[in-house]
Amino acid sequence: MAVRRWSVVVSLVVALAALTTGGALARGLVPCELLQSQPACYVAMRPGPAEDVLRLLEVSGARSYPSTGELLLTTVAVDEDLGLAEWLRSRASGVVETVPRDQVFPPGSDRDEVAEYNAALMADSQLTATLAALDELGFEVVGEGALVTAVVEDAVTDELEVGDVIVAVDGHAVTDNRGVVTAVQARAPGDRLALEVRRGDASRDVEVVLGAASDDALRPYVGVLLSTELDLPVEVVIDAGVIGGPSAGLMFALSIVEALGPEDLTDGTVVAGTGTLSRDGEVGAIGGIQQKVLGATARADGGHGADVFLVPRGNLDQAVDTPVTSDVLLVPVGTLDEALAALDALARDEVPADAVALPGANDEAGAASRDTAAAR
Repeated sequence: MAVRRWSVVVSLVVALAALTTGGALARGLVPCELLQSQPACYVAMRPGPAEDVLRLLEVSGARSYPSTGELLLTTVAVDEDLGLAEWLRSRASGVVETVPRDQVFPPGSDRDEVAEYNAALMADSQLTATLAALDELGFEVVGEGALVTAVVEDAVTDELEVGDVIVAVDGHAVTDNRGVVTAVQARAPGDRLALEVRRGDASRDVEVVLGAASDDALRPYVGVLLSTELDLPVEVVIDAGVIGGPSAGLMFALSIVEALGPEDLTDGTVVAGTGTLSRDGEVGAIGGIQQKVLGATARADGGHGADVFLVPRGNLDQAVDTPVTSDVLLVPVGTLDEALAALDALARDEVPADAVALPGANDEAGAASRDTAAAR
């Protein structure tokens, strides 16, 4: 009889412990350092709105041309407050991706700091896209230095401020951010750099001792985000609202070329895409590719879904597994020139050689095609 009583007591204790632990997990009371697999340690990435950049873009100082189609930037909506049930549903979803919270909100950074940093990345991506597009269109653009657009908390110096313009490194003039980055990358942590900095109408000298990057002890680190100070021949304004980050660079550049060039790149087609863009036109991979394809093909605003999606080559293997509900042509691109060439081919009713036709889920004949594409 005593054994049975103890069994009942133990069962009740275990049940209460499970209920207590479950409640603590649901409320995020267990530190992620102790238990990573819980809702508080993850965020959910869902398909976000797709915006026609041509409607967000204003250019002046040069002739502009209309477009018959759309060029959609794509986004990911981040849900950072997951309950236990929602977390479990998200992990089982083919549409939602859960990622560790510290990938979106680095340890030690609050939401405002992350938002400020993403806004700086957005501003830099717009400027970089403008430069790449103007180069493509034949405009002459000369930089006037490297503009400091953000200073992170662990920067190696407190003598640089947002708005400063670095015009020389160790006595050598620099005209853009690439000049400073190249000079830093040629050094090692612990080396000293002499910077000539313009602040307003005054110039000053700033000496910095290079630190080491948190993810690579051999890589030199300063802790500032740099753009390029320019006097542009054409004024370009893109009102992206609260959208942050650098991943719309490719679509910004294409939209500027579309607006300022006589050729109609879209030829009446709804073209979506994503990808960072470097000053020399290189397209970089991004996060949340499947959510971006889904957001473009099933638009939240009720607009016509994308017919074509320009995918960074580094994301193609993920993109072909997207469970789309309507047909879309995935076109991998590695440079701005490749993207322009692909759009030119499509306008001539030619399919780029490495494009992948991704069928909608309701297309039974396309299901086999999806399996084939996913096996590439």
